[in-house]
Amino acid sequence: MSILIVEDNTISLKTVEMMLHSNGLETVSAKTGRQALEKLEIHPDIQLVLTDLMMPDMDGWELMETMGRNPTWKEMPTLVMTSLSDADTVRRVVALGGRGYLVKPLGEDALVAKVRQFMRDLPGGPESTLKPKFKVLEETGLDPARYEDLFDEFHAQVQAAATLLESGDPSGADHPAVKAMLALREGAAVLAAGRLPVFLKALHSRGTCDWPSLRAVLDATLVSMKAVLEKRDRLHQKLSQAEAGAVEA
Repeated sequence: MSILIVEDNTISLKTVEMMLHSNGLETVSAKTGRQALEKLEIHPDIQLVLTDLMMPDMDGWELMETMGRNPTWKEMPTLVMTSLSDADTVRRVVALGGRGYLVKPLGEDALVAKVRQFMRDLPGGPESTLKPKFKVLEETGLDPARYEDLFDEFHAQVQAAATLLESGDPSGADHPAVKAMLALREGAAVLAAGRLPVFLKALHSRGTCDWPSLRAVLDATLVSMKAVLEKRDRLHQKLSQAEAGAVEA
């Protein structure tokens, strides 16, 4: 996961970067709201925005307004960093969907604590790489047996794509790994949550992406799917044992 820092003051930007990097957090930076929108377009792994308010060439207010009109970004948490602390400013930030407010000068403990709070709450963490089964059944109308067939097929596709990526970054849109990744789109739309559908959408539109981050997302997805399969196997075993016991009785 990356955090987008939007700050036109070089010293403030470097300070926030150092605070986050020293705590093991990845960042992307922009110096204007317009640059921030460009970074959101090319970095689908951005999951949180830290923005100043007073900036040239699109300020923080307009950035939040623009994000709020975009279906892809409107649910992305935004934290405001500013020296303004009056009640009207706070109310306006909240009205535009801001999820938090940090008053400059920033303290490392307060900044990191607030960022980690939203990292835990974000969809797309390791624990939520897949949609809950009940939600998939509700959305698709599938019966449980068909759901298991679909899950197994998607699992095999994810494994195949991850294996193809092990040999290195794909060299072009015709690379087998790219084709394998794009084949995941339909299954991911039904079964996956978090970052995988976002990466696949970006890959489909641009033909390339941040391959190391995508590998990490695939690995996390496989871990989640393995846990689901192990749980399913245990359940089937218990049902078989119960059925065998009923027959013997």
